[in-house]
Amino acid sequence: MRFSSRPKVSVSISLAFFFVCAFSLYGFVGSTNTAHAASAATSTSATTSFKGTLSSAHRVGTVNPAALAKASGHAAYKVMPMRSRPSGGNASPAIGGRPNTVSTSVAAGSLLHNFNGVDAIDNANVNGFDLEPPDEGLGDGNGYVFNIVNDAGAIYRSNGSVVLPAFSINPFFAESSTAFLSDPRTYYDPTTNTWFATVLEIGATNTESHFDVAVNKSGNPTTDWTVYKFDTTDPTGANCPCFGDYPIFGIDKSNIYVSSQEFPISGSGYNGAEIYVISKAQLEAYATSVNVIRFGSLSVDGVLGYHIQPAIEHTSASAEYFLNSLDPNNTFDNRLGVWAMTNRDHVAQGVIPNLSATVISSEAYAMPANAQTPPGVCPCPGAPFNGPLATSGVVTADFDAMQEVQYLNGHLYSSLNTSVNVAGDSGARDGVAWFDVTPVVSGGVISSKSKVVNQGYIASRGLYLMYPHTERTFSGNTVIAFTFGGPGTYLSAGYAVMPSGAKSFSGIRVAGAGVTSDNGFTSTSVFGGVGRWGDYSAGELDPSGNGVWLATQYIPNNGDQFANWGNRVFEVAA
Repeated sequence: MRFSSRPKVSVSISLAFFFVCAFSLYGFVGSTNTAHAASAATSTSATTSFKGTLSSAHRVGTVNPAALAKASGHAAYKVMPMRSRPSGGNASPAIGGRPNTVSTSVAAGSLLHNFNGVDAIDNANVNGFDLEPPDEGLGDGNGYVFNIVNDAGAIYRSNGSVVLPAFSINPFFAESSTAFLSDPRTYYDPTTNTWFATVLEIGATNTESHFDVAVNKSGNPTTDWTVYKFDTTDPTGANCPCFGDYPIFGIDKSNIYVSSQEFPISGSGYNGAEIYVISKAQLEAYATSVNVIRFGSLSVDGVLGYHIQPAIEHTSASAEYFLNSLDPNNTFDNRLGVWAMTNRDHVAQGVIPNLSATVISSEAYAMPANAQTPPGVCPCPGAPFNGPLATSGVVTADFDAMQEVQYLNGHLYSSLNTSVNVAGDSGARDGVAWFDVTPVVSGGVISSKSKVVNQGYIASRGLYLMYPHTERTFSGNTVIAFTFGGPGTYLSAGYAVMPSGAKSFSGIRVAGAGVTSDNGFTSTSVFGGVGRWGDYSAGELDPSGNGVWLATQYIPNNGDQFANWGNRVFEVAA
């Protein structure tokens, strides 16, 4: 889910009633022992450094996904409304509006594997409610593919055959059936044969929050996972108790990194991004207590940090790196934040790493527009809908925040959504802005000599591209997955490839063509007519070296009576 400085609201709809309440969610008290404090910052002319605080978190239990029963469900239908990106801070130099780009062709894709993952029907069957949006988590390793979304997961073989059918993620994360969970992710670490999964949770009393980390070091995701809980309440923070929205996963040889955005659980405000550093060795040892370092209230160049994306590091690096976009006024920008965490190898011994940030110039990017796709009809029986009701076909593309980051051989690869003017088109569309950045560390801090070495756009006339996820392969190919749709195109799963040695991406390729309109309940007039989509895509390199696995949302079927989103899971040759 994604939120901003506007008051956070949870919306639940049942067969008998409809209510909107100020974060009336359900939860489990987190078990991190900590007192949070803002990260002190010091600056030079080009670099800002931050100080973190040390605490610990505790193991809470072990869960076997193969033994999970269907949950009873705690509401019939729910959606977490999106709130706009927080605004305020130093604006970028004038860049003249949204960027201009050329149109890219669309053609059928050629894939190693391609199948449907978890969909709205699966979620409703195991949880007893429909929801939007699903978000996206994907991991692959040892012949398994794990797809985890709001609020269900399933495990497949590489050929798409089902190993474990859909299960509720509440018991998977050792949470009660009434706990509110969102933003799940998963990753297989081939260097230690370990699976990780993360999710956020917010308590029923509106006084606590935490994120969960589940660990499986067997290499087989169908066996036992051990769960840890990390407090994000920050009781001494501004307008807190708070929660860490949109937890993002990163990893290197020593630690896992969870970056999130701190919002008050009730009321307005935004306290900036926060980064949690957790000892990988302690997690993989299933230690009773694990060390965690928190950096909070993060900002760069006068702009509160937002979606500071930690890298998935595939090769040795002198630091753990992070990227974020800026755009403090929710309009246009041409700057990126580059972050480095050094002295990070001894978190297990209680040593606090060094975090620093700088700002570099990039191509322009702009807040994306809502995407117009073919309108449809939601059956939506019962109050408050009393359907059938028309669906607008309009879905949100969210923000121009940075998406997932990968580090490989001295480069950072990532992308984001941007509004674009496509040559020959009748109006603005949404495209992908992509970046290849070389970070530089000097004296243990990030240097202003870090720079963008390649960048560009992917767009097509008449189409909106949303929620990109970028992967660079060891052979030098770069692949970006995304959802695309338009006034005459159902929401579909697509990707684009930049071959090794090339400087730009080839045409858009179709992994899964949408088969009908978005008929979800958030697209009806009851919810304002703008449907929820995303909030992100996912992917991971195939550890065997054969390709890259990707997943993104599309419309695979008619769904049930309230939603018809699905997820396409596919592998592109390396």
